[in-house]
Amino acid sequence: MSRLPWRDQAAVWLAPSQAGLALRRRGWGTPVEGHHQAVAAPDGAGDAGAALQALAELEKLAVAARPHRARTRIVVSNRFVRTALLPDGRALRGATERQVAAREVLRGIHGDAVDGWDVAVDDAAAPGMPAAAVDAAWLQRLRQQAGLQAVSVRPLLALAAAHAWPHIAGRHAWLLVTEPDGAMLARIGTPHGWQSLRSLPFDAAHGRAALVPWLARCALLDGLEPADLPLVHVAWSGMGAAMPAPDASLAQAGWQLQPLALAAAHFF
Repeated sequence: MSRLPWRDQAAVWLAPSQAGLALRRRGWGTPVEGHHQAVAAPDGAGDAGAALQALAELEKLAVAARPHRARTRIVVSNRFVRTALLPDGRALRGATERQVAAREVLRGIHGDAVDGWDVAVDDAAAPGMPAAAVDAAWLQRLRQQAGLQAVSVRPLLALAAAHAWPHIAGRHAWLLVTEPDGAMLARIGTPHGWQSLRSLPFDAAHGRAALVPWLARCALLDGLEPADLPLVHVAWSGMGAAMPAPDASLAQAGWQLQPLALAAAHFF
């Protein structure tokens, strides 16, 4: 006999433009409650200021929703995460060496700010491996939200890559991840793993209209044309938004488009 789901379950989304909380109350057949709030960081606050403002909005949502020690899976915008690629994780002996190497690669890009970051890298050694980092104090505060018990905290890139992996494994392909606040593009292939990783913020300087020309520049930087590889596009529109339709402009620009979409259900 199956055990009753006695614990609330929650999914959290944090981004520069939105904080969201999806809550599934304990018991069979309970509907998912959606709570979301726009984030309006002060002008000039940057991603760090937006991250703090998003956290403040999440605190309000959690107080209003009153989750009961909900087992919570948290996904954060790629805008809040600093990423880098380790050239060859197979040359590193164990998780400790990979962690040290990831921190030093990030230090080479961002300087000593990395000393205040929580750094994560994949447990399985691979030829090219992504490393991710977030501010440690911010992460600790995120884990301590009222009524929430964090089971996992992941960047959107990690969730999207897991969702897309059946379409990428064993192939040489692009992975494009879009969200309301930006885009990330990775080139992944055997036997070299993750070969490049670039990001584009959607802000006052670069709106969504900048996506297609930016993708073309990324392809050229890797010595490729858009039509050379399939483009697996994982799109996320945010909590409470409709599932996004395939972006016709990508196919029109010559990309071999394979569209996928994320829903809040994928967070649980």
